Amino acid sequence: MRTVKTIIASCKKLYIEIIWLRDEGLCQWCHGEKGPAEQVHHIIERSLSAYLFYDLLNLILLCKKCHCKYGHDKAAGIYWFEHAFPARWEYLHSPICDEMGRKMPRRNIIKRSWKKQDYEEIEIVLKEKLSELKGGV
Repeated sequence: MRTVKTIIASCKKLYIEIIWLRDEGLCQWCHGEKGPAEQVHHIIERSLSAYLFYDLLNLILLCKKCHCKYGHDKAAGIYWFEHAFPARWEYLHSPICDEMGRKMPRRNIIKRSWKKQDYEEIEIVLKEKLSELKGGV
């Protein structure tokens, strides 16, 4: 029987591989000019929205220098992302319903409790996306 911890580790490994494939191993900010891409970065932090933690549109590949720059100058990072990926920025801030049925910005929804089944469903979706990116292999 797999534990929640094991499933979470699997989800993390899957989303890292997906983002590497999707972003073709390149830092999305400097396109490799400042160094090799090493970091999968969450645009909207988990502390602001656990709901978006596994959302692939909330993840981006950055090199170490750009990741540090984004972390130290969030305004510059947000400005860059908003202009480089306007559709994704709009999606991350578009309203949806929370667990209580209230309409609010996607970035503000904090899931109160995650169950094993939630992680298993996320893992299935991530496996499907990875297979799709690899050409259905």
